[in-house]
Amino acid sequence: MAQYSEGSLETAACLWEAVLALRGRPITDPDAIGLALAIDKAFDALGTAALRLTVVGWTDAVEASWREARNDYPLCFDWDFVPAWIIDHVDWSDPFRPTVIPRGGG
Repeated sequence: MAQYSEGSLETAACLWEAVLALRGRPITDPDAIGLALAIDKAFDALGTAALRLTVVGWTDAVEASWREARNDYPLCFDWDFVPAWIIDHVDWSDPFRPTVIPRGGG
C-alpha cells in the first residue's frame, strides 16, 4: 500500500475542497459559471467517488507547481493557489476525463 505524507494528504483535501467550491459558486462571472457547469457535468458523468479519486490524482502536479511558485506567491496555498491552479491547469471539456493540461499547453 502506498504511503503518503501528511502534507500530500492535505494537498489532496485542498484540491477536493477547491473543486467543490468552484462547482458551487458560479456567481455571475460567465467564466465561473462555465467552469461550475463543466465540473457539475463531471460529477454527473463519473460520480462523486470517481471524480474525487481523479482530483486526488492531481496532488503531485499541484505540489510541483507550488514548489516553483511558493517563494513569490503572495496569497495562501489552500484558498488561493489551489483553486487558481485548477482553473489554469485542468481541462474539464470531457466530463468523463477531466485532466491536467500538460506543461507547455494542451
